[in-house]
Amino acid sequence: MNPHHHEDHDIVSMHAGTAREPASTALVVFIMGTMFFSGLFLFSNSGGFQSSVYNADAVSWSGEGGGDAKSADPMVLGKSVFMRNCSLCHQASGLGAAGQFPPLAGSEWVLAEDWHGDNHIVRIVLNGLHGPVTVKGQPFDSAMAAWGTVLKDEQIAAVLTYIRNEWGNKAPPISTEFVARIREENKDRRDAWTQAELKAIPREMDEAKPAAEPEAAPKQEEKPQ
Repeated sequence: MNPHHHEDHDIVSMHAGTAREPASTALVVFIMGTMFFSGLFLFSNSGGFQSSVYNADAVSWSGEGGGDAKSADPMVLGKSVFMRNCSLCHQASGLGAAGQFPPLAGSEWVLAEDWHGDNHIVRIVLNGLHGPVTVKGQPFDSAMAAWGTVLKDEQIAAVLTYIRNEWGNKAPPISTEFVARIREENKDRRDAWTQAELKAIPREMDEAKPAAEPEAAPKQEEKPQ
């Protein structure tokens, strides 16, 4: 008789018995909870699963051992911020949702046309907007969340620069310094703006311009020897 036969039989029986035992409720809850929060994290940080949101050639990393990602191009950073935070309502196409969320493509609010100024669009992103508004002649009555506590000045400037130069839009960029100044002016405000409140604020444009590059010294012609 094989001396190992009895041991093999016991091992098989032991594993068979274990397989028949139901998984504990706590384990099932833990696994399902992990899957839920993992899916939620992926959805919130996927950039809409758009391959163009992340551009490795336009992002540099600062700091030892990893640090904040800073985009060399505000359009790249702006698109990333938009896809993560704004595209759900305004859509990746910038066309919004009819009767619900206003379009950004061709919007007078975005392009600072008529009475709208750069200061108005910055205030909206910082503090939010609620109540009836008119965009491209169409009425909307929904609410936009405040992003001032979520996004930094650089991110707000970048996302505004992005939406002002995407989907056929063409407008000057918004500077980080301009966003910082508007934030400071309204640091005590906690409520979202209304169209009537914004219209009562004089139109103001971002006049910040990049520093001019020094002119190169004129080359002196070499005299023939």
